[in-house]
Amino acid sequence: MVLLDETVVAVALDPMARDLDLNTAAMNRVVLVYVLALSSCVAVGGMAARRYGLLPVFRAGAVIFALASGCCGLTPPGPAAEPCLLAARAFQGAGAALMLPVATTAITHAYVADERGKALTAYAGVAQIFFVLGPLSGALLTQLFSWRAVFLINIPTVGVVLWALAKSRFRNHAPGEPFQVFQPAFMVLALAALLLSLYQIGSWGLEDARTVPVLSSSLVLVAVSVWVMIRAARPLLHLRILKNRTFAVSVAVTFLVQAAQFPVLVHGAVFLRQSLHLTPLGSGVSLLPFVSALAAGTFASGYLLESFRSIRMTVLCGLVTATLGTAAWSAALSRADYQWQIPWMVLAGFGMGMPIPALSATMMGSVSVDDRADASVLRQTLRQLGGAFGIAMAGALVLAANGQRSNAAGIIKAEASVRAFVFAGVVLGAACALAAIRLPRESGRARKSRSAPAGNHRR
Repeated sequence: MVLLDETVVAVALDPMARDLDLNTAAMNRVVLVYVLALSSCVAVGGMAARRYGLLPVFRAGAVIFALASGCCGLTPPGPAAEPCLLAARAFQGAGAALMLPVATTAITHAYVADERGKALTAYAGVAQIFFVLGPLSGALLTQLFSWRAVFLINIPTVGVVLWALAKSRFRNHAPGEPFQVFQPAFMVLALAALLLSLYQIGSWGLEDARTVPVLSSSLVLVAVSVWVMIRAARPLLHLRILKNRTFAVSVAVTFLVQAAQFPVLVHGAVFLRQSLHLTPLGSGVSLLPFVSALAAGTFASGYLLESFRSIRMTVLCGLVTATLGTAAWSAALSRADYQWQIPWMVLAGFGMGMPIPALSATMMGSVSVDDRADASVLRQTLRQLGGAFGIAMAGALVLAANGQRSNAAGIIKAEASVRAFVFAGVVLGAACALAAIRLPRESGRARKSRSAPAGNHRR
């Protein structure tokens, strides 16, 4: 459900905007608000699980997600449509954030050490499949029923999840750690202020008198939030882990990859729907080369990592491929001919899928066993935050290039969509440079093998 709702909305955006009379800015906010709530509340989900236990937090997240999905699907047209939909999407993201960290921890606790790796691999594989199926399933639901079905389908799904959870024999354990309110509330406020102000610049422009004060104030809020967490005895996010260079560089590259991937997916779907005049189903099917290649790149990453025994080589292969594919796809958009986009969609998707698994393995292998739980929450938070940052920045560029008349009509012109792809290409190029300079050359396993005594190799 969590991964479907990150991608499923991309295809439903245009029909939703037509039905509810949303402008272009509101269309982008529908995606941004969900990812923002998800990224800023992941740490809250981890903290709540340590206070109340895994099962109560997971159930609460599932119920919130279902209720918010129902509110999204039942949003009435009219002046209140935009605020109602955005509020429901925010709660939907918060519910997803309660489920996401709990799911991984629950699987870790439910399996013995020998089976844990296979279980987590199966979990990640199933999640990737649903990420790929998101645009297609959203297209089918929208074409056969309505864009509202994209959200309403979550209600019976949550019912099945809760029933299955009630039948399980999972033992709940609540350490009873204190739950803090100030840190998460302040962090959510700071991140929301920063990302929404970055997005709003697209409507205001850099010359507007409100731009500098609003952006400066949001940066101050973020700085104060970071300072509070650093000084806290029980920080919401253990930022001290970023002192580990390998972890910090890996999480920064992951952030940049997510910042490129989300705008390409969302604006690619809107371009196919509006500029090529495809049906919702046609748009979903047309995105399959990109999302399928993304999944293929994810699975190929482990093979390359084992073959090269080099983190940097694996990540750079993916980033170079993604950068070239995104740049070529950007150039192909101006031709408004779908067949010329397919090879570059495959190239961009395959390249974007390759770095994340290798980076995840590097991040978790670079920290001590005692720090892995905190490192996992920090990694998940910054990864999701990268997607929110990408949607905000790409959306601002699209709004600035689109023109007031097109923005008001909820239409994104082809030349404006190109801005989002160019942004993604630049971000991928930056990730490529960072990885080339700062990532370690060898995987942890290769370094251990090289440092092992010669006698061990003979034996």
